[in-house]
Amino acid sequence: MSGQNCYAKFIAMHKKQIRPVARLHGYWLFKRLLPRMQTWPAERRRAWIFEKLKRTLILAYEGTSFYRERFDEVGFDPERHFKAPADLAKVPILTKEDVRTHAQRLIDRRFLGGSVEANTSGTTGQPMSMRLNEWYVALDYACMFRHWSKAGYRFRAPFAAIRSYVPDNSEGPLWVFNWWQNTLYMSAYHLKSSNAQAYLDALQRFRPWFIRGYVSSINVLAEFAYPHREKFDFIRGLFTASETLTEFERANIERTFGRKLWDWYGMTEPAVVITEKANHDGMEVNWEYGYPEFLDGNGYAPHERRLLATSLHNPVMPFIRYETEDIACLADGLDEAGLYPKVASLVGRKDECLLTPDGARLPSLNFYSLLQGYTDILRFQFVQTDLTRVVMKISVRPGATDVEGLVFNVRDEVRKRLGPDLALEVEVTEQFLTTPDGKTPTFKRLVKPDGAATLSLPNTSMPTG
Repeated sequence: MSGQNCYAKFIAMHKKQIRPVARLHGYWLFKRLLPRMQTWPAERRRAWIFEKLKRTLILAYEGTSFYRERFDEVGFDPERHFKAPADLAKVPILTKEDVRTHAQRLIDRRFLGGSVEANTSGTTGQPMSMRLNEWYVALDYACMFRHWSKAGYRFRAPFAAIRSYVPDNSEGPLWVFNWWQNTLYMSAYHLKSSNAQAYLDALQRFRPWFIRGYVSSINVLAEFAYPHREKFDFIRGLFTASETLTEFERANIERTFGRKLWDWYGMTEPAVVITEKANHDGMEVNWEYGYPEFLDGNGYAPHERRLLATSLHNPVMPFIRYETEDIACLADGLDEAGLYPKVASLVGRKDECLLTPDGARLPSLNFYSLLQGYTDILRFQFVQTDLTRVVMKISVRPGATDVEGLVFNVRDEVRKRLGPDLALEVEVTEQFLTTPDGKTPTFKRLVKPDGAATLSLPNTSMPTG
């Protein structure tokens, strides 16, 4: 094979292929680099962040046609005009549609060698592809190891993961063991009342110290495990990610496992990581990872902020002022590092709500509060098919009595909150809309705010996960 072909094959590698190496590198960064940086005073941290931002801007201007054109359009020269982080406001915002449309023009080919491909899961039905360098992937692992260490994690401690894994076919196993990671990967797609006991038995046999997974999956697992909660005292920590964690779900999970839950906010995009503090008192920006901006916006509650993020460690495909489409809820004051506002929680995307025909948005919290009192409902999902119709899917606890009466009462209460212009259909089912990697959004709109149809979720009749 020629050297050129070898190079082409190397740069075509996927993120999954370098995970073992990046994981080891990340553990070294977690043990060696991050502890040293944590000793830096706030002034040194600010100077380091500024230098990283400036280098990111300059490299992007020099090496990508996309950013060179964007910067020139607004008369921004990063070498001359970037004097403080506040100067980022002069730079246009990068949207998900920009990334999808201009992916190749966002790549700096000077850094292409050694980079790998990664893909988002496409919760909106529109996945994205990007390039990441190995150092960034390793740093992502380093921050993850630090996050897990809040519950006492050490390298290769036994884990169960209820996320990502999907059997190859309908006869495939519902879980597989990865020796290298010492992790039991369990299908998030297939966890339901008919096989919940099998999942619990598998966990009892493996006895993992930690469980990580989608919020929706761990929440359902906690429901099934609650009658046997005393048998799960070997669980030292639970780690949720990839979906918005509500107070309702946190309370439900910790009712079974105790106050052992830590939430992680991150993304495949090389942008930002915000993690729950060790004492569970809110969340903290991982300042070594990326630079966040918390912006005011129309229609936001007083403490809600629109979240933009700039990558600090991925020159091959820099994300600068990236519109995450997520909302941060802030607390008063600055974080312990004195760098950013305190983050109380991430409250999810602004579009995680239902729309009425006249354009009003119905907040999701309204429905969580209502359904918290219906203990026979294991899971629910609202699917808005158009501006006049909503389907509510519910999964009912095994052995529940008077399901017909339950549905009648729930329909009546939900209708009051939807108003007269939205028709409601309630469906008792274990089939929920899921993304390709098993996420189950609680609120899914198949219609845009202007009434146009959106791309529907793939796997629309997969089992609950």
